[in-house]
Amino acid sequence: MEPTAPRQNRQSASARKALEAEIERVRRMSIEDRIKAALSMRSRFEWLRPEGKERRP
Repeated sequence: MEPTAPRQNRQSASARKALEAEIERVRRMSIEDRIKAALSMRSRFEWLRPEGKERRP
């Protein structure tokens, strides 16, 4: 059996466009706005945290 070629990481056009838009949005932000956004990440994504014993305060 011959080894297969490694899969290339392919990015869709829509994913690339979304990434470019996000980079541009962050580029326009002030340092203060970036810090505020970073500090709010925990509360913005609270719903992603697992429930149950493994949940940390």
